[in-house]
Amino acid sequence: MYEKGPSVRQAECFQRMDARINILEGAVRSGKSFICLLRFMEELRHGPEGVYVICGKSERTVLHNVISLMQELTEGLVRYNRGLGEFTLFGRKVYVVGANDERAEAKIRGATFAGALVDEATIVPESFFRMLLSRLSVDGAKLFATTNPDSPYHWLKTQFIDREAELDLKVFKFNLEDNPSLSQNYIKALKSEYQGLWYRRFINGEWVLAEGSVYDFFDQKIHCRREPPSYAKYYVAGVDYGTTNPFAAVLVGFNDDVHPAIWIEKEYYWDPKVMNFQKTDTEFAQDLHNIFGQYPVQAYYLDPAAQSFETELKRCRKPVFPAKNDVLDGIRFCASLFTQGDLAICRGAGGHDCRNLIQEIEGYVWDVSSARLGVDKPLKQRDHAVDAMRYAIFTHFGTRGTLKELSKLERHQQAQEKQWQRNPMQYPGFTNSQGWQPAGATSRMF
Repeated sequence: MYEKGPSVRQAECFQRMDARINILEGAVRSGKSFICLLRFMEELRHGPEGVYVICGKSERTVLHNVISLMQELTEGLVRYNRGLGEFTLFGRKVYVVGANDERAEAKIRGATFAGALVDEATIVPESFFRMLLSRLSVDGAKLFATTNPDSPYHWLKTQFIDREAELDLKVFKFNLEDNPSLSQNYIKALKSEYQGLWYRRFINGEWVLAEGSVYDFFDQKIHCRREPPSYAKYYVAGVDYGTTNPFAAVLVGFNDDVHPAIWIEKEYYWDPKVMNFQKTDTEFAQDLHNIFGQYPVQAYYLDPAAQSFETELKRCRKPVFPAKNDVLDGIRFCASLFTQGDLAICRGAGGHDCRNLIQEIEGYVWDVSSARLGVDKPLKQRDHAVDAMRYAIFTHFGTRGTLKELSKLERHQQAQEKQWQRNPMQYPGFTNSQGWQPAGATSRMF
């Protein structure tokens, strides 16, 4: 991966990263994280004596983005102690700290650090970042940070990057061509995966405002079809629960032998304000069974806050799981699938009609008032079906390397099938991936 050595830009930045605060920003996969890590490791070897720290959104993301690469570069010298959240390299102790909300600053309050590395700095809370700077009190201590662009009103942009001339700070901008390990074919493919806001931020490296339509590239002529592209190998469903607000659910088909491999085949949508009465959890569960029950649904991904409805679905023997509710990551993942042609929505007859979902996608806009405060989030209006879509697609497919890769749920499903094949009567409530139950199985039916 690293046979070509650093690019001219990487080598230049390595030599010039000598300020108290060093921020590397720009496009995804542009080589900034790699050279920043090398510079941090150089600091561990020759920097001031003391304890160092690596920070990110969570311990898991730091392990994935940083520690795994350090282990590769040092040929296994880095041995991370999960229990203590630390490792030692070149005789220096290094702590790993996750900072996923404002309370994280308490984790480092009172500490003293000789140096720090911050992964994906725009995701770290401002209070944590400022507390970290105050903890870098060892003479000569430096902070190294990487980030992709965000809103031009983000605190990292307005309070630090834009004040480069005023502070002991250096900013280094990277583009895709600055990474010598990327082939032209890969760069071309990467550029094709993004459109609109995401293209400007993650490919062009621009700090631009999230405004207008969230899915500004969505086109019914391109992204909708009258019927499913094929039979589905299996289905999953996403559910956005509501009582006074609309209740929405979508049925997602998957077949990785066709293109698109993922499609929204059906929807269920109940707006109590339009229908003039509310439904109970039992009635909603009955409706979902009536509409989706004939399909081999592997999982119902439900709004994590809908605990009462989760209980009802479990009582009805439905395979229900809490959805991942990372809004921006989920939107970005769905957008990439639309852009690559891997996701389509049915709008035809014969029950394959997702008109509410399509209407919501076309009216799904960014909250401009929040954007001007440096926070990206969609406007909370008519977002129920799009939330249900995001719950199902991002939770089930979002952690895969490719669509050919089995999800965690599918691996669990295969293990269950093997166990059932050995002893069918030991698992009476099990429904296999083909949607049928073994003879003699018992389950609650509607």
